[in-house]
Amino acid sequence: MEHISRPSLSKIIFWLAGLSILLLIQVFGQQTNPSNLPNYSNQMSSSQVSPSTKTEVSAAPRVYGYDLFNIQRAGGEEFGAQILPPDYILGPGDRLGIYMSGSAEPVQYDVTVNVEGKLFIPSIGALPVAGLTLDGFRNLLNKKIARYYANYDMEILLLSPKFIRVAIVGEVERPGYYDLNALNTMVEAVIKAGGPTLRGSLRNIQLFRNNECKAILDLYAFLIQGKTAGQPLLQTGDRIFVPLMEAKIKVTGEVLRPEIFELKTNGREYLKNIIQLAGGFTSYAYLKQIEISRLTPERKRELINVNYHEIMADSTNPGPLIQNEDWIHIHSIRAKYDSLVVSIYGEVQKPGVYPWQENMRVNDLILLAGNITRMAYTLSAEVAKIDPLKHAKVIKVDLENLLKHPDSPENILLEADDIVFIRKIPKWEIGAIVEVQGEVKFPGIYPIKADSTWLSEILNQCGGFTEEALIREATVIRKSTRVFIDKEYERLKTMSRDEMSESEYQYFVMKQNQRDVGQVLVDFYKLMIHQDKSEDIYLKNGDIIQIPRAPVVVQVTGRVSRQGGVLYKKGMKLSYYLKKAGGATWDANIRDTKVTKVTGEILDYTDVDELVAGDIIWVPPKPHRDWWAIFHDTMTVFAQIATIYLIIQNASK
Repeated sequence: MEHISRPSLSKIIFWLAGLSILLLIQVFGQQTNPSNLPNYSNQMSSSQVSPSTKTEVSAAPRVYGYDLFNIQRAGGEEFGAQILPPDYILGPGDRLGIYMSGSAEPVQYDVTVNVEGKLFIPSIGALPVAGLTLDGFRNLLNKKIARYYANYDMEILLLSPKFIRVAIVGEVERPGYYDLNALNTMVEAVIKAGGPTLRGSLRNIQLFRNNECKAILDLYAFLIQGKTAGQPLLQTGDRIFVPLMEAKIKVTGEVLRPEIFELKTNGREYLKNIIQLAGGFTSYAYLKQIEISRLTPERKRELINVNYHEIMADSTNPGPLIQNEDWIHIHSIRAKYDSLVVSIYGEVQKPGVYPWQENMRVNDLILLAGNITRMAYTLSAEVAKIDPLKHAKVIKVDLENLLKHPDSPENILLEADDIVFIRKIPKWEIGAIVEVQGEVKFPGIYPIKADSTWLSEILNQCGGFTEEALIREATVIRKSTRVFIDKEYERLKTMSRDEMSESEYQYFVMKQNQRDVGQVLVDFYKLMIHQDKSEDIYLKNGDIIQIPRAPVVVQVTGRVSRQGGVLYKKGMKLSYYLKKAGGATWDANIRDTKVTKVTGEILDYTDVDELVAGDIIWVPPKPHRDWWAIFHDTMTVFAQIATIYLIIQNASK
């Protein structure tokens, strides 16, 4: 036996290791771990979230008062005509009508104040009117006219007001400069600017004139009490500033206006003031214990209980001072007492549980439940008297006599927790019916004779199938054998194959090929097309006949560029539908492609003679391989072989 030298063996091992490394590099160059690739589908779905959805998620809870600005933001109409206030100041742009009558011939003038603040009136001349009120101008004009006329009547009207430019800044939706009607108030100016933002104050809107704060607007006075007094008319150069909201509180429970409210800045508002903002109490308010949840300096919450009856008894007591972030809750008196109820079941229009009332009788409860149905057994009804410590006591009453004579002893007095039972007439039936759904000419409800009306008779009454009917997949569902919905199967139907585990996919395939046990097996194609009467069945009351619509697409899913439905084209092969779906992806395992037929059968694509509308093509991914583990195992085997060889070589010496 010829021995191999050690240098030769070392060269062989080195050569094998190098070959393995080259193979590994080539594999890693061609196969990239799919988990490291960017998930373009997830990026697309996140980028397609509508802006309105993002805004809704991130928006803070709205404070009471912002709804005033919703109409204007949506393009609402401007405010209409307004009453001229007595302190209106004339200025350039005001258009006046002057009407004179009396001993002289009546005259009228339509004049406008010019940029110099003067008004020119024929026969009188130019008059300086800027800065005058209408009454001041009337007095000035009377002095001038009195020189020429002795007996006259004069009327001065503002035909159209001047326009002014104001700045609206701060926390408003659309800050900037605005040209406004001189009759506009601060409220109207803020509305034109879109209203305050969700951070803007509603109760501290400031008007600056000549760098001085001329007025502060509290919109709550306008919204809640309708007050508009105290708002000065705007002038050119005014600046309206909407600052940030500094404090707010929340009111819940039994008030007419449960909302979040802004507190006055640097103001002192008490519980009584806040209850007024909330519209007052409802009739169910429990006033002995109003809860105020307050945030402590340590950022913890503590409860303060207030007896509001004490506040109402003393007109000088406004209640505790309310602070920022307080939560005020008014309990309901209904929560302080156990709810007492009675129940009625059986043949009434609205069976269920109803509030118990004093002196309530059986007849009263029946009327609350909408009266009895036609199927009610009127010879007898049952009233169960419930005692928690004893067995229920059942009292039978003559229902027919009770309804005809409410004053009879049969109409017994009910107590809390009593239950009334009204039974159904034995073997009552209003006639057997079946329902036909889907692709027939006249779908709907059809009367039958139970166990004597054939399925084919009803299908003929429906006028036969439409051209879109998928006759082979038509079914008869029998209500008496219908089972509960398989929630797991319904969940899996919404998932793609890639999202399922192997066990989930096996369960899904099993359920997909399993007939619904509530389905009566009928071959509609043989029955109606080939007239094979052996497929005909008797129908029963409540049967549902479903004729589905034939699909017009072949679904392509799995490892393709664009998953979805491809319009069916007769005679086309698998490659046609894959091409329409953008082709297979780099990690697609084309050889293991499966086709789920419209009948539910799952086949290898090589076993499918012809694709039809409704078929589903699934292209699976290539199996994941741990190439590093393979390389490690390979090198381990080489090392073991080398070791064995060296042992044999040394032993043979």
